[in-house]
Amino acid sequence: MKNINFRMKQKMNEVFSIEPNDLGVNILTNYFRKITSYLKTAPFILVIPLTISISLFLYIIFGKLLVRLVTILQYGY
Repeated sequence: MKNINFRMKQKMNEVFSIEPNDLGVNILTNYFRKITSYLKTAPFILVIPLTISISLFLYIIFGKLLVRLVTILQYGY
């Protein structure tokens, strides 16, 4: 049990020893940080409503053909 606990402490130290992202140029670093903070919340703001609307649009156009295609792809993988 001590061995597992010791390995876990080592892994935790590795995680906390990672330096923050630095692109070398302050302007690029600030821009990168703003974009990544926005992309962390973007799935709830943009991506999920966009995918729902696209899938509904495709279902209206293709109907049962789309359901069959998805079923075939699901069983294929």
